[in-house]
Amino acid sequence: MGRRGRRSGLEEEIFLGRLLSLWREKGDVLTFSEVHEAFVSMGVVSNIKYRSNTRRILKRLIEKGYLEEVDRGKYRLKVSPKPFQITDLINGIIETYGDSIIYEWRVGGHFWTLAEGIIFGLPRDVESNPTYKLILEVLLIRLASIFNAITELSIAVKMSKDPKKVPIPYITVREFVLNILPYIIGEHSGVDGDGLPAKDIIELYKLLTKNLPRDINGQPIWVDTIKKYINISEKILKKSTHVSGMIDEMLITSGESKETWRKIRELEKIVLVVYPPRHLVDENEEERELYELLKISIEEGDNNATLLAHMKVHDENVVERVMNCLEPVLGKKRKRDLMSHYKLAKAGMILDSIITTYLLAKDKLRKPKCIIHEDNAFKEVIETNDFINETMENITSELRKKLDNARRHGYTLEEMIKGIWLSDWSSSAVPRFMIFYHQTSENTIESVKEAVRETLEAINVRLPRNFEALIEEGYKLVKELEDRLLKEDCKKY
Repeated sequence: MGRRGRRSGLEEEIFLGRLLSLWREKGDVLTFSEVHEAFVSMGVVSNIKYRSNTRRILKRLIEKGYLEEVDRGKYRLKVSPKPFQITDLINGIIETYGDSIIYEWRVGGHFWTLAEGIIFGLPRDVESNPTYKLILEVLLIRLASIFNAITELSIAVKMSKDPKKVPIPYITVREFVLNILPYIIGEHSGVDGDGLPAKDIIELYKLLTKNLPRDINGQPIWVDTIKKYINISEKILKKSTHVSGMIDEMLITSGESKETWRKIRELEKIVLVVYPPRHLVDENEEERELYELLKISIEEGDNNATLLAHMKVHDENVVERVMNCLEPVLGKKRKRDLMSHYKLAKAGMILDSIITTYLLAKDKLRKPKCIIHEDNAFKEVIETNDFINETMENITSELRKKLDNARRHGYTLEEMIKGIWLSDWSSSAVPRFMIFYHQTSENTIESVKEAVRETLEAINVRLPRNFEALIEEGYKLVKELEDRLLKEDCKKY
């Protein structure tokens, strides 16, 4: 559960709360030495020697309007402390226990996430108990689905000008229907109207499963799985206890002292935070994920080919920020080599897109068109040469603009030509446009030369003098990367 890259918005709020907690009330004045010593004891500044770190933090807090320097080396809180904030409770848990009772969870599959969250106050090793692990799995999946239903309801309401007329999202209705039974059985049934006891719920479920069909409208129902969960519920119910009884026992054993009640209050401090998949709400999630992925690869000794394969699919700005963070680990030369190959790949993707568009347009325009007459007889309609020429001129003009725009953004024609081989790497060692290029030649290098030459001439771009050398250098580079990637795979498997 290690930190990944920069702090999230919630983490920033928590961190800010910790810093400002030094000033008890608006108007309190603290000296630089007092603040610096407190920051060191809190772990905000790692060493008492690093006074400059404290100065930078104070400067940032002043710029953001939280503090003001009232005299040389004296700082006062500008904003009044707010009433109780949940972040204060979270801060207290973190300061007391660190990461040991912070439990992060996620509900989803390998390539998708329904919801995720953090539970402050729940020990992170809770899953070492298999029964707890099973219980959390069931409860958190349900929690994620209910949260998702509320999220869709929120989106629908915010999109509508009149909340009274907004249509109700299907996911929200499904969760409402699904939770009717737990709502009535768990909250309103029973003698006291506050829900059935666990033992009676199990008995009710047993009766229900006896009459459950194996499918409904062709949709299978996992009756046997439900029965297994009911059996598990019976077993763990026999071993269950009331937490209130455990607290009573603690009071009897230790006595009703202030210290005992303080410990009880500490036990009850727990905060559940649920949020949508990070990539939807966290603008820096892509940056964080790439940083973590590259960091792990570097630690495992992966070569540049593997790192480039990870980098290639990400935006230039994201890659540049991540590589700057990793420069101390990579070293300047390795970082420079990786960024050089990454830029070639991005340049090649631009040219590949231009070539693909050109080849598809040419292929489509030269094919005869057909129409159907009322008598269902087919008739070929061949466009006139003037129409074809005019259409191709429009297309090539747009493609020329695209290439010129890429040049303005720092990509040279030479980089595009050399990098064309990396346009579909590491999925393939040949450019992506080759899928659409109907070339009979078995010589791949010559086929690529021909397609690049034809496209650039069509959009009226002069070929560089070293055109053929660039193509061959690019081919040599992609083969080297392929070999390195293959060696990396062999080493691991």
